Amino acid sequence: MIYLIQTVLVLCLSSKVFAQNVKTIKLCEKSVAPIFISHKGTVLDFPAEPEKVVLGTKNSFSIEYIRSDLAISPLTVTSKSNLFVYLHGRRFALDLSTSTYGATLYFIKDCDSDKVLVKKNGK
Repeated sequence: MIYLIQTVLVLCLSSKVFAQNVKTIKLCEKSVAPIFISHKGTVLDFPAEPEKVVLGTKNSFSIEYIRSDLAISPLTVTSKSNLFVYLHGRRFALDLSTSTYGATLYFIKDCDSDKVLVKKNGK
């Protein structure tokens, strides 16, 4: 019985700690989204695989592609840069800053007003 109570308490406390380091943001093509990168690194999870990524300030962050994720690590404790992500013919602008309050994981969602509409039958 004590083991069960301990397990429940650990699971409850763990999810709270984990939830503080995960954020969901909606990206719109006509805005610049602030992204706070953890000193330990951050993963940006996009809804699709980015076609191209351009870092504004070279040697400020290291970036690795893992399918639809971008793993970003700051190269200095004060790293800052713009990041442009090209996805399905659209460009998204991110303002990256290293922060002690940076999230570990960002789930990137599409801004509803910017979704690409696919024309059917040439219409």
